[in-house]
Amino acid sequence: MIGEYQNKIRCLTQQRDYARTHQKIVEIPVEKPVLYEKCESCDRTAYQNAKAKYGTQKERLAGQYKAKTVMFQTTLFLLAWYSLTTTLFQAVQSNVFLSDCKSFFHDAASFLQTFIGWTIDAGQSVAQISTKIPNPFIAGMVYWLFLILVVGICVAGTGILAILIEIKVIELYKKNCWDVITLLMILTSTAVIIYFGEAIKKALSVNLLLLFVLSQGVYLGIRCYLKNRLGTKQYW
Repeated sequence: MIGEYQNKIRCLTQQRDYARTHQKIVEIPVEKPVLYEKCESCDRTAYQNAKAKYGTQKERLAGQYKAKTVMFQTTLFLLAWYSLTTTLFQAVQSNVFLSDCKSFFHDAASFLQTFIGWTIDAGQSVAQISTKIPNPFIAGMVYWLFLILVVGICVAGTGILAILIEIKVIELYKKNCWDVITLLMILTSTAVIIYFGEAIKKALSVNLLLLFVLSQGVYLGIRCYLKNRLGTKQYW
C-alpha cells in the first residue's frame, strides 16, 4: 500500500510539472457592460429640461462668482490705495523719517564714492607697472589701459553682482511672498516705522529706512524657511 501511494504521488507530481511547463493561452470572450444609449425616437424631454436647467444655474452661479470676485479685488485695491496714500502723507509730515531717509541715501552715495575711490586707487597701483617701460608714449598708453581695465572690471562686476542679487530677491518674493499677507506686512511695517518713528529712535539708535529694509529681509527669510519646511514635511 505504501508503494502504491508513492507511485500515485509520483504520477500526480509529474502531471503537475507537465501542466506547468506546457501551458496554453486560450482567449475566452467576456461580456463587458456599457452605458445604455436610448434611441433617437424615444422621449428625451425630461433629460433636455434637466440639462437646460443645469446650464442656466451654472451660468447664473458663474456670473455671481465673477461679480463677487471683482468686488473683492476692487475693495482690496481701494483699501491698499487708502493705506498707502495716508502712510505716504504721514511720512512727508514726519521730520524724523525724512531726515533718516536723507541720511540713508547720503550714506549710500558716500559708500559709492568711497568704493569708486578704492577702485581708482587699485587701478593706479596696477598701472604702476607701466613705469618699467622705457618708452614714455607706450608707458602712458599702458598706464591708462590698465587703469581703465581695472576700474571697469571692478565697477562692472559690482553692478552685475547687485543686479543678480536684486533679481534673486525678486524671484524669492514672487515664489514665496507674492500674496496679500506680504502686502499687509509691508503696509503695517511702514505705518509702524512712520507713526512711531520718534519712539523707535529713542529706544534704538538706528536709521528708520534701514530698519524697514532689514525687517523686510527678516520677513523674506522667515517665509522662505516656513515654505521649505512645510514643503519637506509633506514627504515625511
